[in-house]
Amino acid sequence: MRHWRRAAALLLTLCMAASLLAGCGGDPNDEVKVSVVMTGGVTTVDPALATTPAERTAVLHLFDNLYRLTDEGAVSAAAQSCQQQDNEDGTQTYTFHLRADARWSDGSAVTAEDFVYAWRRLVSPETASPNASILSMVQGYEDAAAGDSEALGVTAEDERTFVVTLSAACPYFLESVCTAPATMPVQRAAVESGEDWAGSRTWFVGNGPFRRAGDWNDSQILTLVKQTDHYDARRTLPDRIEILFRSTAEAAKAAGRVDVVIGAAGEGGQTGGDPTVGVLLINQMATNMERDGLRQAMSLAIDRAAVVKSMADPTLIPAEGLVPHGIRTAEGGDFRQVNGAVIDNDPDTYQQRCQQAVTLLREAGFTRPEVIASLGTVTLLHRSTPAQTTLARQLQQVWRDTLGINVTLQSAGEEEFDQLLHGGEFTLALTEITALYNDAAAYLDMWRSGNSCNYAQIGMNAYDILMRVAAASTSDEARDAYLKDAEGLLLDGANVVPLYGRQQPYQMAENVIGAVSDGLGAWYFGTTRRLAK
Repeated sequence: MRHWRRAAALLLTLCMAASLLAGCGGDPNDEVKVSVVMTGGVTTVDPALATTPAERTAVLHLFDNLYRLTDEGAVSAAAQSCQQQDNEDGTQTYTFHLRADARWSDGSAVTAEDFVYAWRRLVSPETASPNASILSMVQGYEDAAAGDSEALGVTAEDERTFVVTLSAACPYFLESVCTAPATMPVQRAAVESGEDWAGSRTWFVGNGPFRRAGDWNDSQILTLVKQTDHYDARRTLPDRIEILFRSTAEAAKAAGRVDVVIGAAGEGGQTGGDPTVGVLLINQMATNMERDGLRQAMSLAIDRAAVVKSMADPTLIPAEGLVPHGIRTAEGGDFRQVNGAVIDNDPDTYQQRCQQAVTLLREAGFTRPEVIASLGTVTLLHRSTPAQTTLARQLQQVWRDTLGINVTLQSAGEEEFDQLLHGGEFTLALTEITALYNDAAAYLDMWRSGNSCNYAQIGMNAYDILMRVAAASTSDEARDAYLKDAEGLLLDGANVVPLYGRQQPYQMAENVIGAVSDGLGAWYFGTTRRLAK
């Protein structure tokens, strides 16, 4: 019996591989297929709760937002048109007119009330969504997040008119918020039908160009089939998308043998955006860290190339700034490529940077060992994971060897770490930041005075002014310039010290084009096609 099971498993694996290798087309019924191998997995397709690249990828196919992101920017999806109005009190109003032919997969109409319900649900503390703050620019967000969901500035004027009021101008609202997986509409009847509506073949309802087929209990494969009655069916190219979820090593082996591989690559592979940035936070309220030269010296002494090597993760790269690769400028370019690196990671100049760090330390008044000892206990808080522990030990050593500063390490579990970080109870802390939307402001807004995510407790009037001016700017070119200056000013203060970024490897078959990345790790394959050889 055991041998029979092994043979059956082998046969099943070969059949799945053969199906994937068939790629786009090649089906006797002329069904156009796209074969994808992706790292990670899907535990939910609930837009409010989806967090991994794989989960958000699934949501992008099963649901339609107001707009859909393409290679040419945001295009109309569930919203047929939109008007924006600047109000006398500084707020902005967006009025979306939904298309009449938008339908849920059960045949019912997609209405403005569906968006109202979904956005209130996203922000509600009962949902406990890790994506809730993507709507922080909507008027009434704070009250809604505290439990009064009806305070959120969203209304349905009628079945096809969805109105959103923002507390202030938000240049990235349409392009990044109204295309995001987290802000997709959900149907109240489906959500409230059962405990796991998103995982139930019976109760799940979506409004996207694809429906889920196959075995819903198989966590290793996601089968997406085109909704032929979808309003955009003619421009949705694949009839079927098969996504296999594999380990990084297994995905790398599939590169070049399937249409698309995400999360791994073989020879000739590429890298895309990932929202993760590892940072060192230096608490501005820590009196022993108040001298600028001291913080700047500690940043300069860090060999980021060595940091990345020690963490043994091939997706990590030395940070070139706080805003990572993959984040768009207002004018449509890549923020990091357009503005260049603001951190020097050249190994050939590392010794010069260390000498500069020593000079800065002396200029800050730390001229003798006893003066450095007067800093007292300098503690570095970090999560008790192998990677973060390795990183903490490396920083501890480099600061001791290069600057003569002794740092005590404080390891904490996830819950304790979050309590200490959020409460500002640290001197130095290692953490990672990420973005819910594709805009440089996602990495810069949090450091404004009074922001609830400003864990380093930074207060800089000049920085606050730059960010306010950037938000209010009506010129894309000017806004991009203000954000560039804001990043530079923030890093000069050295209370936020970027250490590493992450990139997402991927690989397309030689003649496959049209897959669209959101720059944050999620992909849409509805426009993927194969070129004739």
